[in-house]
Amino acid sequence: MSTSLKKGLFYVLMANLINLGFNLITNFVLPKKLSVDSYATIKTFQLYVSYVGLFHFGFVDGMYLKYGGKSVREISHKDLQTNLSTLRMFQIITTIVCMIGAILLKQEILMFFALSILPLNLANYFKQLYQATGEFSLYGKIMNANTILIFLANMMWIFLIKVDNGFYFLLSNVTVYFVVWIALELNCKKILGNKRDGKIFSFKELTQNIKAGVLLTVGNLSSVSLTSMDRWFVKALMDNLAFAQYSFAVSMENFMNVAVTPVTITLYNYFCKTTDVKEIRKMRNCVMLFSASIVACAFPARFILEVYLKKYIDSAQVMFLLFSAQIFYIIIKSIYVNLYKAQKKQHIYFIKLIIIIIIGFIFNVICYQIYELKESFAVGTLLSAICWYFLSLLDFKWLNYNIKEMLYPFIQVITFLVCGFAFSAIPGFIIYVLETLIVSYIFLPKEVKYAFDMIKKVIK
Repeated sequence: MSTSLKKGLFYVLMANLINLGFNLITNFVLPKKLSVDSYATIKTFQLYVSYVGLFHFGFVDGMYLKYGGKSVREISHKDLQTNLSTLRMFQIITTIVCMIGAILLKQEILMFFALSILPLNLANYFKQLYQATGEFSLYGKIMNANTILIFLANMMWIFLIKVDNGFYFLLSNVTVYFVVWIALELNCKKILGNKRDGKIFSFKELTQNIKAGVLLTVGNLSSVSLTSMDRWFVKALMDNLAFAQYSFAVSMENFMNVAVTPVTITLYNYFCKTTDVKEIRKMRNCVMLFSASIVACAFPARFILEVYLKKYIDSAQVMFLLFSAQIFYIIIKSIYVNLYKAQKKQHIYFIKLIIIIIIGFIFNVICYQIYELKESFAVGTLLSAICWYFLSLLDFKWLNYNIKEMLYPFIQVITFLVCGFAFSAIPGFIIYVLETLIVSYIFLPKEVKYAFDMIKKVIK
């Protein structure tokens, strides 16, 4: 593994560990202290915000592809100034249009969403820039600033002011988005200098970036649509309690991003530079081992439900189904999605994703028709993940699997669900960890040895 990849993994992992500490507290305190309706309001806003990237229409992803694999020093300051300023002007206009629409519809949550477009997409621009150029330390600082400030605001509303109204939390979230964006703009000035060489707005730059990145953006947002489709179904067909419980399960699932994000983010930069099939296959198998191991964090989450948040205990089965889907999603996003991007195959990625969204929609409808329960949508999500996994294999046949590598994730999913459904948190955790160690050693012995060697080096 290259030194740059190790450093990238370390920086993003450290950022995510800090995020984990604050998000753990936030995601357990909010449902505990707030009413179901207030918590549902916050989760609805977060669901809307997951689609905010649609409103740069591919510009940020065009920049991501344009600068991917380069260092900041290799990029022309004039070019970067024009690129950034064009997006800034474009997003100001987009925000105004969306705000007018939200006011006409008289939807308060949509108004907060409209206000979030400008700061979130500009902040995402900087995150993607630092990710594409390997500046993972700066990427980590952006993540930490956002999480810590939102955490402090949430704790202020709950413990100091003591309010139980979701809209106060939405207001503080939007305020934090603007603070982080302004800080990033000021930091960028240090990199680019005060001298202004670039244009304030370039229509050519706008169209080129959108043209290059629109398929990737729609693909990424289609991925979000696929993974959030179940929540839309729950929100539309079931009551606020079911939506709050389902959203809580999704929040627990998101904790895995602490460990998953360093892998998915740094591998893009790595695949831009590495074309050796043996190395890529080795990395894929390591990710398979990693995905089967990381889902074990569902058991501590279940333990907290059993002793601390009993009113959300009905979300446990949903949580295990969603975590099992992540065994496939982590492999897809870490390996196959990054390979699509690195090899400039975003059009194929987009087509496959559209197919999976249609399949996912059909699965959700059929599962709900069979059993009108919130768990049915989680089953639909798992089935969609499996289909996406197989569709991805078809585009990268040169990463051939042997029979053990093919069976491994399916054996882990079955064991994980049995342990999660049939046992309480502690015995389920012990059985699953033991099974994972044994099966991994039998099916992926080289990767297990490699993982243990890496752990030893970290400890030393």
